Formats: sequence, C-alpha cells, structure tokens
Amino acid sequence: MCGFVLAYAQTSDRLPDQTLLDRMDTAIRHRGPDGHGQTRCDRAVMGHRRLAIIDITGGRQPMCTPDGKVLIVFNGEIYNFRAIRDELAAAGHPLHTSSDTEVLLHAYLVWGEKCLDRLNGMFAFAIYDGRTQSVFAARDRFGEKPLYVLEREGTLYFASELKALVDAGLVEKRLDPVALYNYFANSYVMGPRTIFRGVRRLQPGHWLKAEGANVDEGCYWAPPDPTEERADDKAIIEEALDILKDSVRLRLVSDVPIGFFLSGGVDSSTVVALASEVSGQRLETFSIGFDEARYDEREYARYVARKFRTRHHEFLLEPGSIEIIEQIAWHTDEPFADSSALPTWYLSQLTRQHVKVTLSGDGGDEMFAGYDSYRGHVLSERLRKLPGFVRSAAVAAVQSMPASDAGKRVACLRLARNIEDAGLEAGARFVAKQQVVFRRDHLAGISPYLAPHATAENDRALFSPMFDHALSPLAGMTLWQQTVSLADDMLVKVDRMSMAHSLEVRAPFLDHRLAELMNRVTFGTKLPWGRQKYLLRKAMERYFPADFLWRKKQGFSVPLSYWFKDSLGDYIRQKLLAPGAMVGYLFKREALERIIGEHARLTRDWSFALWALLMFETWCGRYQIGPEALTA
Repeated sequence: MCGFVLAYAQTSDRLPDQTLLDRMDTAIRHRGPDGHGQTRCDRAVMGHRRLAIIDITGGRQPMCTPDGKVLIVFNGEIYNFRAIRDELAAAGHPLHTSSDTEVLLHAYLVWGEKCLDRLNGMFAFAIYDGRTQSVFAARDRFGEKPLYVLEREGTLYFASELKALVDAGLVEKRLDPVALYNYFANSYVMGPRTIFRGVRRLQPGHWLKAEGANVDEGCYWAPPDPTEERADDKAIIEEALDILKDSVRLRLVSDVPIGFFLSGGVDSSTVVALASEVSGQRLETFSIGFDEARYDEREYARYVARKFRTRHHEFLLEPGSIEIIEQIAWHTDEPFADSSALPTWYLSQLTRQHVKVTLSGDGGDEMFAGYDSYRGHVLSERLRKLPGFVRSAAVAAVQSMPASDAGKRVACLRLARNIEDAGLEAGARFVAKQQVVFRRDHLAGISPYLAPHATAENDRALFSPMFDHALSPLAGMTLWQQTVSLADDMLVKVDRMSMAHSLEVRAPFLDHRLAELMNRVTFGTKLPWGRQKYLLRKAMERYFPADFLWRKKQGFSVPLSYWFKDSLGDYIRQKLLAPGAMVGYLFKREALERIIGEHARLTRDWSFALWALLMFETWCGRYQIGPEALTA
C-alpha cells in the first residue's frame, strides 16, 4: 500500500520543475512512511511513497525494467502475484525480486493492457513506457485504490490523492455545482466528477492510455448485470464459501503482521472465522464501540473474539472524539459526510499501533444483498399498487399520529415519506432514498445556489445507467451498490481513514470472482421472504449459532442524533451560523436556524444534514475555500 504522483508532458519535453514534484510528493507522505523515491525521464516525472508490505527490501519504487525504458509507480496489492510470476517464468521472464510490483511491470511487458484481466487485487498504477513515450494507467475493479487525473497546459497529472494536485497549486479552486448538489443530497461526491472543476477520478475497472496529446480511456471490467440464472442455493453456498476462503487465503500473504477489523456483524465475523480456519494462527482483532447501547456491538465482537481465541483490542468512541474532524476533512480530499469515517479513523489508529495490515468485512452487503433497501423495495412495490388517494390519506394519517416521544415522532415522519415514495418509479425511488442529507425538492427550496442543479435530470443521469437496462429494479439496485456507493462512499472512507495512519486494509468480499458468481443468482434465492444476506448467513451456520447470525443488522453508524442534541448542540450552532461561514453562502439563514432548532427539539432528525453541513464547513476551512469558489 502506497501513494504516487506522475506528470507526463503531452505536447513538449518540458517537464514540471523539481519544486512542483516535491510539493505533490510531500502531500501524500502519510501513505508511505517506509520509503521514498523519485525519477525523471524523457517525458515523465514520478514520485512514490511506500508502505512496505511485500518484499520489504526488493520492492522499492519507482521501479524500472533492466534497460531503464519502462517504469512503474503502483499503489496496492496484487494478491495472485505468485501465480502470475510462475506464469511469467514459464514464458521466459524470470524475475529478480519477490515483489508484486515487479510482477505487475513484467505482466505489462508480456501482455500489455490485457494484463489487467489476470490481476486479482486492489490497485492503482501508472506505467511510463519510454519505447513509445506513452503512459498507461489503471484502477482496480471495485475502486479500492484511488487515482485522480488532471490535464493542464500540455501536461497530464496523476495522483493517489487530490491534495497532491491542490498543494502543488495545479487546481483552480472552483467548485463543481453538480458535485456539490450530489454531496448535499447523498453525502458524498460521485465519480468521475470531483468537487473541483477540471479534475476527475479514473473510474473503477477502467484504464487510461496517453500518447502525446491523444488520451484514450476504457473499461476492462464491470460487475456483470444480474441475470438470475441460478437458484441452486446449496451449490451456490458451497461455491461462494470456496471463493471466500481462497480470497481470505490470498489476502493473508504478507511479510508483516496482519490484524482484523471486527465489528461483531456477520461480514467481519465471517472474515475472522475463515481466516482462523485457513491460517491456523492466533488472530489479532480490533473493535470500536459507543456508550449508546443501540449503536454498540462490542458484545458480539467479544463473543467472536472468545470463540476464535483472538487477541482482542477495543476503543470507546465518545462525543469528544469529534475534535479530529479537521484532520478527517483534510484526508478525505473532498467534502465527505459518511459519519462512519469517524469510528473508522479511530479504529485505524488503534489497529496501526499493533499491525500494518488488516482485513475487513467491507463488501459483504454489496455481494450478498444485505442492505435494508432491498426489503424496502419489496414494501414499496406493494404500496405502489394502492390508489394514489389511498396513499395520500395514509400519509396524512401517519403524520397526524400522536407520538409518546420525539423518537416515535421521527419514526412516523419516516414512514410517511416511505409511503409518499411508493408512487415513484423504481429507479427514481431508489435514488430518492439514497438522498440521506436533503431531498432534491427540499434542497431546491433552501439553497438558491444549488436550486438550478437540484433537478430530476441530474438524478436520472445517476441512476439510468444501472436501472434502464437492468433485468429488474433489484438488479439496478445491486449495480448501484456495487459501483457508485461502494467506490465513492465506502471505499473512499476506508482508504483515506486507514492511509491517514499508514494502515493497509484488505477486503476479502471484494473479489471479482464472488461478484461474478453472486450476480448470476436469482433474487428469490438471495432474498427469500425478504431475508437479507440469506446465502451468507446460511453458509456461516457451520461456524456460528442462529441467534448470532439472524439478529437484526445494526450497521457501522455513529449516534450523531444524540450528540448534536446534547453535548455538541452549541458547537454545531456556532460553527454553522458564524459570520462568513461558507454554508451561509449556499443556504438561507432561516433554513439553517430551523434545521438546528428542529433537531434540538427532536421534532425532526436532522443529524445527517447537520453532519454534512459541518463537514463541508470544516473542509472549506481546511482547504481555504471562500465564496469566490462558487463563481462560474
């Protein structure tokens, strides 16, 4: 796990000066404290920061071929590098190190762009080929490793983090209004856009080739469209379990100690169970918890730790822990309002005190249909069959229900919104439910700046690629979760929070073989009677009792609602209503005051919105973004 930067002169041989390269390189030093290298050649300069995991002494970068003509900078891990190395040796390409970087470089020499089809791993890399004076870059299938791209004044720049381009003064700090709308609707910016105009992300499963001024980009892999071919649940369970075991085995390869994130949920517990079986070693596990019981799963994590006799470590997250949000805002590069970044930060910090690599349960929900949205879709389809006037009457009745406490009142309002949403088509309804910060119509009413961009057309541009040609709405939801929300939300969170502490996170569920299997399974088999993650739970019944596996999903969330009402209420008011606050240029002041007041009284739960506003304000301060960034 590392970080890199590369600048390629497209139209001339004039390379960026050393000062600019140093600024780019220094901005990502946290990604690789174990090694540092820079190289200048005829039309490219590159820098690399290394976190040494495989072949500690032989994997230094930038790495070049013996003749010095082809060079690579690489971030990530190629899990099947040993099998590829054997294949290369058989083809007459003996290698001289035990590094997966050398394997990747020579795989490119032998197979060219088709080398991507052979890789099982998480990666972003850029290769400068001096034979053709071209650059070839690529990103892994799910987007575990980031790669930003900027074309400016005849030079093409690549960077593992956006801050490398910003700190070098290469980015005009003008905000993309559509990206900003997506953030204040969904809590994150969706690729290939970034928050800054002119900078883009290379999408997951994509490659880019630049030869002079010609830049081509293509897709080498995407999650297969769910086809509902297979319904043989027993055979599928065994096949999925075999893939998962092999995926865990591949991700246990390391020359440094490995740990395990253990939340106590089904996904992370599955990884611990399989790793314990595959490795035969005593594992080291790490958990985080809260004082608020409904958010705390430590008792389940402790149960798994006892069952598999792990060395277990815990961290308690309290309201005061919010003090590090400025660091979180800096490391995420862009406005990012998934509040689980907060516990992920502290969990990564705790874990890095003991190990350099950890395995996680990320991706289990995406592969095995684990999200509540699947069950919600089934309910919405039933409600959709009711006449519109019946739904309207039901909404009015629910909204007028007397509630014994504020929490029940909030639940009633959510139920009313679900009934209203039932009238939308499946794709629009799903995207509306993803708008956890502000709904489109609400945002248009409280933000004069965002109103022109809060449109049905912009929403349709997001969901139509998944839903328009999908076999069913459930298939469209699966593709969204395996592409958009996985790459732009969950994996951004995991990569930035872990790499802030120079910690590598590996996700066994994110193996393309598993996606290719599970996307052929009928939803009746994956979701019988609306039971989420059915096949994974059935597979794990040989490891865990039923009451552990079939309990209600909690998720990795933060008790923001309570924190903002009590201990952090004054803080949020001071931050958002301060003179000159950036949110004041985006939102009507009376709207901000109403949101803060309603949450304090708990007549409505605005915790997602308050966190998004707070993180945006903090990000603006950290990146020195002023109102001039909003101009066209």
